[in-house]
Amino acid sequence: MQHISIETDAQLLDALETRLGRLAAKWRGTDDPQEELVLVRQYQAILRCMIEMGYRESLDADAELPDKLLPQEYFDLFKSS
Repeated sequence: MQHISIETDAQLLDALETRLGRLAAKWRGTDDPQEELVLVRQYQAILRCMIEMGYRESLDADAELPDKLLPQEYFDLFKSS
């Protein structure tokens, strides 16, 4: 396994956002309900972790899943106070 050195939280968040895009693409390309479930769980876990780390941006459209599959924490970022 290759060792990855990430120097800053920003770099880690960028890497995680890239991973979300890949998971979303895999989700769109699968017809297997079991694989869909695994991909959604991974996606939600990563996005929640990003939010805990301070991520406060909206995702690119190609990195998003349908709204019903996004965690509530993501929508809470954009609510008016």
